[in-house]
This record gives sequence, C-alpha cells and structure tokens, in this order.
Amino acid sequence: MPSSADPAQRPAQLALANGLRVRLLPQRASSQAAALLRVHAGSHDAPTDYPGLAHFLEHLLFLGSRDYPAADGLMPFVQGHGGQLNASTRERHTDFFFQIPARHFEHALLRLLDMLAHPLLDPDAQLREREVLHAEFHARAQDAETLCDAALGRAMAPAHPFSGFHAGNRETLPVEDHAFQQALFGYHRRFYQAGQIELLLAGPQTPGILLQLAELAAAKLPAGRVASPQAPALCKTKDGWLRLQLDSVQPRLLIAFVFDGVPEQSPAALDYLGVWVESQAPGGLAQQLREAGLCRSVKLRVPYWYEDQGVAVIEMLPMEKGNDERATLVDAVLDWLRFFSEGAHWPSCWEDYRLIRRRNQQVAEPLAQLRYWVEPWAWGADSDEAGIRQALAAITRQVSDYAPLVLTADATVCPIIDTEGFPLRMAFEAALQPNRIDWEWQQPARNPWLSGEVARHKARGLPTALSWSGPQDKGGQGALFLRWQFTGGLPSSSLWHALAHVIRPSIWAAHQAGVALQFDDFGDAWLLRLEGFAEAIPTILGDIIALFAAPPATAFIEGSRHADNVTLRGDTMLLRQLLDRLPRMLGPAVTTLNSPVQADSAELTKTWQCAIWQGLAVGFAEDMSGPIADALEALPGRSVLADTAVTNTPHKRWLSVGNQAPRDDTALLLFCPLPAITPECEAAWRVLAKQLEGAFYRRLRSELQLGYAVFSRFSQFGSRTGIVFGVQSPTASAAQILEHIEAFLSSFREKLAEDTAAFSEQLAREAANTHVADEMDLRARASQAWQSLMSGHEIDQPQQVAAAMRALKPHDLTAASEALRRGTGGWVVLSNAAAPNMSWT
Repeated sequence: MPSSADPAQRPAQLALANGLRVRLLPQRASSQAAALLRVHAGSHDAPTDYPGLAHFLEHLLFLGSRDYPAADGLMPFVQGHGGQLNASTRERHTDFFFQIPARHFEHALLRLLDMLAHPLLDPDAQLREREVLHAEFHARAQDAETLCDAALGRAMAPAHPFSGFHAGNRETLPVEDHAFQQALFGYHRRFYQAGQIELLLAGPQTPGILLQLAELAAAKLPAGRVASPQAPALCKTKDGWLRLQLDSVQPRLLIAFVFDGVPEQSPAALDYLGVWVESQAPGGLAQQLREAGLCRSVKLRVPYWYEDQGVAVIEMLPMEKGNDERATLVDAVLDWLRFFSEGAHWPSCWEDYRLIRRRNQQVAEPLAQLRYWVEPWAWGADSDEAGIRQALAAITRQVSDYAPLVLTADATVCPIIDTEGFPLRMAFEAALQPNRIDWEWQQPARNPWLSGEVARHKARGLPTALSWSGPQDKGGQGALFLRWQFTGGLPSSSLWHALAHVIRPSIWAAHQAGVALQFDDFGDAWLLRLEGFAEAIPTILGDIIALFAAPPATAFIEGSRHADNVTLRGDTMLLRQLLDRLPRMLGPAVTTLNSPVQADSAELTKTWQCAIWQGLAVGFAEDMSGPIADALEALPGRSVLADTAVTNTPHKRWLSVGNQAPRDDTALLLFCPLPAITPECEAAWRVLAKQLEGAFYRRLRSELQLGYAVFSRFSQFGSRTGIVFGVQSPTASAAQILEHIEAFLSSFREKLAEDTAAFSEQLAREAANTHVADEMDLRARASQAWQSLMSGHEIDQPQQVAAAMRALKPHDLTAASEALRRGTGGWVVLSNAAAPNMSWT
C-alpha cells in the first residue's frame, strides 16, 4: 500500500466483495483523517419529470437516519469536533466528504454510512427542505456561471441532458405526490448501493486499520451492480455567437468547445492545458492579453464531462478595449491554442506541470488529497504521458476543425427567451470579424519558485519582533506571518489595493510552488502570510518584499480604481462578499468602505516610514532561520513588538456596503466581540459558540426557513475575537433577520438560565481536549499561535484557554450568554441594507 512519503503515488483501487471500490491513503504526518464517498449518479441520472431530485436527495440525507437523528448526525458531529464537511451534486456523480481529528474518524464514518444507507426521508422534513432548495434556486438564478452554462446549453441538441434544466424548486419537487415519492425512493435504491460507490479514506491510521474501516463501510452498504447509462451524442445545433444579459456583474467572454468521442486521457489533457491557459508567467497568454489592454484574466473550466464527451470553456474578463474588440480577443486565444499545441513546448511544460502537481500534493491536507485523487484528470507518477499527449493533440485538432461557441455576457439588453429553467435574456448574434494580429507568442517562462533550492544556514540573530516557534514540521512545511501597524495614521485603502494588485501574479506562482500566499487588510493593519512548502518561502518572501518596496506606477492606478469600487458584485454570493470585507471594517477608525484617496509612490514611502512590523515563523528547521532572516533585512518598516491588546466597548455599529439598491437577497453579518480579553472569557464564549452553532442553524434555516445560507461560529478577525452570525435570505429584510437573531439569543439564554443541565460538561471537556492544535497539524498550530500574538497574548494562550474550559461551571455559560445577548462587548452589523433605526451608529 502506498505511503504518503511519495505524494505523487496514486493510491491503488481495491474492489471489495460487495462491489465497493476503495482507495486508501495513509498520512503518517497528519493528525486529521478524511473520507470522500462518491456516488456515481447525479443530476443527469434523475428522472426527467423531476429536475433537481438528485440534489434534493443529497440535502435530505443530512436530516436524520435510522441510527442517528439529525441532531446527532454527521453534520453536527463533525462540526462539533472542529472538522469540516460538505456535499456536492454534479451531472454524473454526488460527493460526500469530511475531515475530522483522527480519533473521531470512525464515529463520523459510521454516521456518513448510515445516512446514505438508511435515510429517514421524513415527509415533513422534505417539505421544509424543499423551501431551502427553492431559496437556492433563486440564488442560482443570479449566479453568472450558472446562467452562462444554461445559455450554452441552449445551443446543444435538446436530447442531451446538458441542454436540460436540473435545479430543484417548489414546482419541480412535488413531494406531496405519490409518484414523486416513488421516484425519490427508486433513485435512492438504484444508485446508493456499493456497486455505484467509490470510497476514499486518508489518515494517520495504519494501512491495516484503514482497510478495516473500508470493510466496515462495505458491510454497511447494500450490495449492487454498476449502472453506467450511456449519454446521447453531444453536439451543437447552432454555431456562432451568443449574447446573454447579466446585470451587476463584470462583463465576461466565453469560448466554449464541445467534444465527443475523444480519448480516455482527455480530462488529464485539459487539466494540463488549463495550467498554461491560466498561467500568469511572463510570456504567457494571460500576460500578453493583459499588456495588450484586452483582458484582465483568463481561465479554463470544464462545466460538463462524462466518459468521452464534454464541454470546456475558456472564460475571460475583458477590459474596455477587449469588450470593443471581442473578435480579436477570441482570435488571439484560438491562435495561442494552435501555437501551444506544437510539440516543441511539450518537454519543458510537461516537466513543470509534473512539478506543480507534485508540489501541490506535498502540502495538501488529507481531504484535499482525496478530492484530487477521485478525479479522472488527476496526475500521478503512473500517469500515461504518451496517452495524455495524444489526447491533447486530439482535443486541439477538434478546436481547429470546429468553430467554438462564443458567448458575451454583459448588461446589453436582450429579450427574454422561453425556457423551463432559469430565466434567460439572450439572443444569437452574427459573428464578428477579428483584427488579425501577429502575436509572436512565447512559451510561458518557468516558475523560479518551483526549484525549492535555498542555501540553508542558521541565523546569527533574528529580529526582536519575529517569534520563532518549533518544532520542525515533519512534512516539510512552514508558516510565516507578518503584520504591519501604522503609527502615523491609517493608510488609504488605495495603497493596500495597489499592493494587492501587484502581487496577484505572485499569489498564482506561489500556489504552483506549494505555498499559500495571502495579503489582507484589517483596516488598522496589513497582514502577509505564507504557508506551505518551507524551502520555497524565503525566496518568495524576498521577491514579495521587493515588489512592496517599489511597485510599478500602474499598480497605483489599479489601486485607486479598486478602492473607489464599493459596490457588491452580482456574480459572488453576498454573504461571502461581506465576510471578505468584515475584517477591514472592524478597526476603531473605520466607518465606511468609501476612502477614495489617490495612491502614489510618495504616499507609499511615507506609509512604510511610519510602519512597525511583528512576525511569527512556525515549523521551520533551524537552518532555515538564516534564509528567512536574510529576506527580512529588506522588509519595510521597523521591527517593534507592538501592544496589540484590544478593548471592546458596548457600542452598536451598523455598516452598510453597496448602494443599498433593491436586491433579491438580503445578507447580514452580526459580529459580537468578547467583552473581556481573558482566558476565562474566551473559554466560556468558545464553548457557548459550540452550543449555539447547531441550534442557530436549526432555528433559522430549518424551522424559520429564512434562507439557504445560515451559520454561526467563534471567529477571529485580526486582533478582534468573538462570535459571528451570518444569514442570507431571499425573503426577510435586514431588520427581520436581526429580530430573529435577537429572539434566538434571548430564548437560548433563558434555556440556559432555567435548565442547568443544558450545560454539557462533556462538551466543555471535549472543547478543552481539542482546543490546542495538534503538533502535527502545522497550519492549525501556526494559525492558533498567530491569533494569540495578534490578540496581545503569549503563544501559550491556547493552553490557558483549554485549562479555563475544564474549570467552566454552568453559571459561567449563562453569564456568557447574557453578555452576548446584551452586547456587552459591542455589536457590529455588516449588511447590504441600511440600519433599521437610529439606535445604530
């Protein structure tokens, strides 16, 4: 059985007696375990009379099973033990996956198997969950990618499911009808059996124990045979150009290629091609189009693939010139594809592709590795290079021989077309003629950060503001955090946007090299974090510092443009956009996102002159301290241990983003900071947050059915720590959402006050036992240490909080609940709606 020592070794597939296919991935250097279960049936396999049935069943499976009621099912169990989980229904498969501390893995796996094999499918729960899917349907009807794919489907043969509609809502899911119930149970019986399922397990367990868990899974699932329905031919009924009206989103241009009868290795060939289509390297497609003023970004995605057929889309965000010269932009991409398909580029590009995929697997968490290996395109050391190269040639031949579909999506007015699915405003239009350009394409430059070679040596001395935390990570990973604070007043947001713009290609290149690079604005501080392959971090840091010190003039122009843009986009989930903006809204001097101060090099110089920095390095070997110290010598600002303690005040602040124009959805975040920055207060609030999480979700999502996006959790944003509540609703106003949250907090406090048994000592003990990050979990350990420093504590703060959790009494939780309800530490609301009354500042 393969070991995690070679991240490029594809885990072998085993076939168990009842037909279950299994891949096992031992992860000796991890404290986490993960499972991914793929059912080989999806939305295209559901009865055509009931669009959305497959996705509806995915939701229902989480609502209770034979041995585990909903309150003790997979979702609350994994979330309650600090894990992560999700599920996804695609055209031809449905995935269920989770990651959890390894000691709880078997209990989580049993819950997953029971909910798939023995779901309750309660009629009342079906009625409630249908409303959730109806809300999701309305959200998807505003999603740009969903609508673009639906528009492309209008050009396909109507007999093929890609042209059909597969989203569930009240009209397509008649749960009251006997025929629908027969179809629902029939779909479950046909596909939720061992012959249709792949199971992937990863964790620190021995190979033998992982195999025992796989055999346990096989025993829990009904036996069955593989059902592989044949898809009809995938072909276009119309060629040419389409126009789709999308309001409140960035204009986009899509070039869609339809493939049928292509080689087995075609998905892998498309993955290889996508790496180079999206490359931000000098000389690459994206860079040349950007320098020509045509396009801001380009990516390749595959909205549909099954067996030997599929649709691949090259999607671009054109600049103003690119909008005016769309035919030239399309011609440029097609010309580049012909250029890149030439055999001379293959050896070096293939070698870099192998390095990129290997490096990404070296630093991936167990769940990310399983999600990689389950896909047919996944590269491994055993991949058929010759077959992939032949498939690439076959794909590019079809690209050259058949005209693609070209879709322009922008605010241009189009008529409403008759459709049973998502409402579309679209039209077919005449093809435009390009202005031919001799591009003189080049092979993208190689990524210098992939080599990972660094001259190791121990530093003679480290800056006083840099904390060095061991031990060395056994997986060869490291984490470096740097924070700048400003003694001369807050910098303009334009400056941060300028720096964020100039390092965008670096984020892409660092990711290829196995390092997650992130640059955040917290309003009163900037944070740079690098996590991943340790040997690459010093070189990346040095290059980033050089960019920060002297960005090009164009960066300041882009920075001012982005800082002026305070609108909320229509192509990204509202709640996600609010979460992205919340950290920089919590600073004491920040009251609005409107700060259109023009940025230039002189202002940046003054900002760096009044900047002080503090840092943390975690998991590095001692002989990596020298390269890191060498890079930090050029870091702008002064190395100072700053006082980061935060005092929260009981103020109620309401922050509105966007132009508050009427929207279909209202999104609201409520952040409740801790009233005291002590281990005892944090311990009580963390345990309270765990108790609130499931109850809040059930009340607002399942019972009140406010929306499909509902959550609460303990969070830290920069130096500010507390509990955050989030709701996105298609029916409730911001005032109504807030009223529901307040009512929930009041009822929960009353429950705690009246029933001391509601305080779970077991929950507090479990929270204490899992609070301190495992030494083998580098990212969790590094993040926890950094959060402690940012909050003004020592690195051992987590141990103090864990000790306080073990000493908690019922009255501590009641007091924390009362402080939360009263807003003793203050309340901050961020919403796309205005404040409901004058009580908010």
